[in-house]
Amino acid sequence: MTTSVQTGTPTDPALGRAETILARWAPVASRPEPNRLDVPVPAEDVAQAAQALGRERWGYLAAITGLDHGPEADRLEALYHFCSGAAVLTLRALLPRHGGTVPSVAETFPLAMFFERELSEMFGVTVAGTPDPSRLFLPDDWPTGVYPLLKDVNPQAALAAQSETAPPRLQGKSDGDRFIVPIGPQHPALKEPGHFAFEVDGEVVKGASVRLGYVHRGIEKACEGQTWVQNLYLLERVCGICSHTHATCYALGVERLAGVEAPPRAQAIRVILGCLERIHSHLLWLGVAAHEAGFETLFMYSWRDRETIMDLLEQLSGNRVNYSCNVLGGVKFDISAEQAQAIRRALDFVEERTRHYLEVVSTDTLFLGRTQGIGVLSRQEAEYLGTVGPTARASGVPIDIRVTHPYAAYRAFPAEMVLDTAGDLTARFVVRMKEVFESGRVIRSILDNLPAGDLTVKMPRRIKPAETISRYEAPRGEVFYFLRSNGSDTPERVHIRTPSLCNWTSVLTKAVGAQLADVPLLLAGMDPCFSCNDRTVVITRPRRDPQVLSWEALRSAARQDRRR
Repeated sequence: MTTSVQTGTPTDPALGRAETILARWAPVASRPEPNRLDVPVPAEDVAQAAQALGRERWGYLAAITGLDHGPEADRLEALYHFCSGAAVLTLRALLPRHGGTVPSVAETFPLAMFFERELSEMFGVTVAGTPDPSRLFLPDDWPTGVYPLLKDVNPQAALAAQSETAPPRLQGKSDGDRFIVPIGPQHPALKEPGHFAFEVDGEVVKGASVRLGYVHRGIEKACEGQTWVQNLYLLERVCGICSHTHATCYALGVERLAGVEAPPRAQAIRVILGCLERIHSHLLWLGVAAHEAGFETLFMYSWRDRETIMDLLEQLSGNRVNYSCNVLGGVKFDISAEQAQAIRRALDFVEERTRHYLEVVSTDTLFLGRTQGIGVLSRQEAEYLGTVGPTARASGVPIDIRVTHPYAAYRAFPAEMVLDTAGDLTARFVVRMKEVFESGRVIRSILDNLPAGDLTVKMPRRIKPAETISRYEAPRGEVFYFLRSNGSDTPERVHIRTPSLCNWTSVLTKAVGAQLADVPLLLAGMDPCFSCNDRTVVITRPRRDPQVLSWEALRSAARQDRRR
């Protein structure tokens, strides 16, 4: 049995509206935290409840978590997490531990096809009506009937039963007037392993698919065998570019479970490191995207300037990649007056260079020829497809956890959301470059008013049974962590949903109907991170005339694609 985790956050009024919407299916609900609502729903009613939330435009589907209560309890739960600003609503469907079935919610929330496939292959839950039941994480030769995230399954033992048959490889082939162009998993144009297959008719893309999972490391399973402290260092290595993101998101969640709050000075230092990481990530992305577009000079200049931030991070933490700033209950190092001045000087230089880059990406004729009007994603499309981060904000979707659900020092030093409405590749460049300036503004505000006091508070080794959800705005978008403790010094469950997963659907949807030459930049435009999510999706849609689709038209298109 879990206990409530109380914080100082006032109860979110959006949760009252959610209770009204779901009253038909769930007359009983609980508030485990002021900003959270847990609603038990019969498994067969999950799709109807999700449709009601979609119809009323209540938030977006953030993640689906599988939760095994162990062979003694002989039951599973499928947790459907929806977010609206600071409010988090969870539909809890109770299932038998073997042979459980839930209906698909992908017709209402297309992004769910990723989550449902993960739930199926990791826990053995059958998802009725899911658009794509193929493998998501596990290799093609993984033995059937072995579900790695069940408590009594040893993945190492499962390897002994692994098939010796080599997995099928996608190869280029012709089909009438159409030709399949394969890219990867090992390819000079890819910085990380992934397999793409584009079906083309002449130069026009008619179908797009991607197969990931080549660097899947089983981190969620590994967390169950490590202590709370050990997992901090493990999760920091989910992603090299967003190492501070994952460590901070996890630390904030564990501290909430333990009823501990890090000192204000520690929270401020966490945000400073987070802003520096955002600047570093955006400059790195600018170079990669410019490289994909053929602008090698911009690539070299932006990566040269990014070294300024990496040198600064090394000066502060001793590391250029995994900064290891966090401990549970605070941070490891302080920021001295001399280091504060070094941060200000570095920001002055980087912002001067970023002004030049912003001018280039928004005015250069050759650059605009590759980005302006390409991959246009309307606000309605972006909301329906579940996009997050700069990809969503470039389409006018006001989604930014730093603003809508402030964490750490963002409550005392608020950030401002950067939005654009064009929805094309140019807008995605502009949003990220403007976010560099906003990150610099937040850092200066904190340095000018850095709270005094301790860097850490004492954390208990064991954490009472409870559940919590931790959210963090990474450079690519919202990171979502579900954490469950069982009273010991190790977690019962750690589930991670990274932002790249939420943006794949929109990018591959827009690839269909585009010119093949635009595909590399379309993919780079979402700033994908393969090692963060290791996911799979296949989308094949007929080309439609470019127009602004209504919410109902998008749903109708999704139903038609599902029938095909």
